[in-house]
Amino acid sequence: MKAKHLWTLWILFKRGHSMYLAFLVSFLNFITIQYTLLISRIPTLKAIFSNLLLFTSLFLALYVPVAVILGYIDYRRGGVETMQQLNPWVNDLSSALILIAEGRVEEAKRILERWKR
Repeated sequence: MKAKHLWTLWILFKRGHSMYLAFLVSFLNFITIQYTLLISRIPTLKAIFSNLLLFTSLFLALYVPVAVILGYIDYRRGGVETMQQLNPWVNDLSSALILIAEGRVEEAKRILERWKR
């Protein structure tokens, strides 16, 4: 295998792991720990949430809408834009696009030059 191909596989692995698998595992881990340490040890809660499936269903029914609302509030406040501005590639790309729209192509090329491989 070529080094570039191995590097690509490594990058794809890290993205798949961090964006999807680690998130899913940590989320399931959180639900299991909460049920085991909180619900199963308090008799009143144990009577309400008789099994893990019921607890998970009710937890998700409440947690997902709250997370969506918080994400929407963060988005409306400009949290997403702030994150994009912190990314130097996005920042340079945005600047270059503005320069191109203004007809200043050579300046845009100079800005993007550092991102060539």
